[in-house]
Formats: sequence, C-alpha cells, structure tokens
Amino acid sequence: MEKQYNTPNDWYKANRSQLKQYQSEWIVVTKEGVIAHDKNYLKLVTVLDKLSDAYLIDRIFENEFCEPVRFLPIRFKTVRHHDWQPKYDVVLTVTHSRPLRMLVDSGADFSLISKQVGLDLGFDIAKTELLGKAQGVGGCVEYVLRNVNMQIDSYSFTAPVAWVQTDGCEEVILGREVVFDLFDIEFKQAEEMILFKKR
Repeated sequence: MEKQYNTPNDWYKANRSQLKQYQSEWIVVTKEGVIAHDKNYLKLVTVLDKLSDAYLIDRIFENEFCEPVRFLPIRFKTVRHHDWQPKYDVVLTVTHSRPLRMLVDSGADFSLISKQVGLDLGFDIAKTELLGKAQGVGGCVEYVLRNVNMQIDSYSFTAPVAWVQTDGCEEVILGREVVFDLFDIEFKQAEEMILFKKR
C-alpha cells in the first residue's frame, strides 16, 4: 500500500531524493507527488487552473544533488555533504497567488523572483521603465523593484521584490528586506528545518 501524505510539503520532505531527476526544472508538487515539471515556468503553470488540491511550486537547482567530492590523486574514504537547501514555502500574491518554495538567503538584500514568475503573478513593465543592475555569484542581472504580498505560515505582509528581467535567471530567493525585520529566523540544518518566529 502506498503511503498517504497530508500536504505537498509532507510528500516533498519524505521523497526529496526522487527530485534529482528534475534538476534544472520547475516542478509542481501535490500530496500525491510531482504532477508536472518543465524547464519553462510559464509552460508549467498552465496545469494549475485544473488543480483542486493544495500544491507548491519549486525549482530544482543544478547544484542541489551533489556527488561526493573527490580530489585526485588523493582519495578520502568518507566525504559527507549535506544536500539540504534552506528553502521555505511562501505564498506570493499580486494579481494571482502562487505558493513557491524560496531559498532563504541572509546574504540577499532583497527577495528575488524570475522574469517568468513575475509575469505569472501579474506584473508588467513599461517600455520606458529604468532597470536596476545587481551583482551576485552568478553574474550581473537587470531588475525592477515591485511590492509583493507575501504569506509566511499564517502571517501576511508586503515586501519589495527584485523582479529579474534577465532571461535565464531562474532564482527565487527570500531576502532580508522587511522579512528579516518581521521574523526571527532559525536554521536547523541537522533537522533540515527553518523556523520563522514572528517578532
């Protein structure tokens, strides 16, 4: 008999090792498992209107499942690597609402969403609008700031989000601005858990 799960997050936690096959793709997860996946976010979200159950959206990054590190010619008998990424379920709302798993990043000044996620939420951009530029580990990206309604657990608030305009940047990051002022955030890597405590 197949195990039953109460929420998409329960399935996600129990079956995370199965997600390796979706590296570099966006996925939609229900309590039944992965029901859709695609490299293109906007193609993926076409299935959402047909869903009646709760779901969450995540992007499986290329580096989420790393093979053991090996240095040649020296070989280590055991090299441990903790595959857990500190992601948390956040509901973003503009015109539409989407539950996204976002990487919690204390090194990011602002939260960040990809171009396609912003379009799906209902953002648009004027041709005359000036783009900002930001530098990260992956290089330079262009963005515009937008206010987004966010929900973390049962708490709702508005925070600025950098909506990336550079194609190919698929990051979804929960940064410090507003979020880290409203919550005390505790990372428990050994338990693969993040705790948000409202201040």
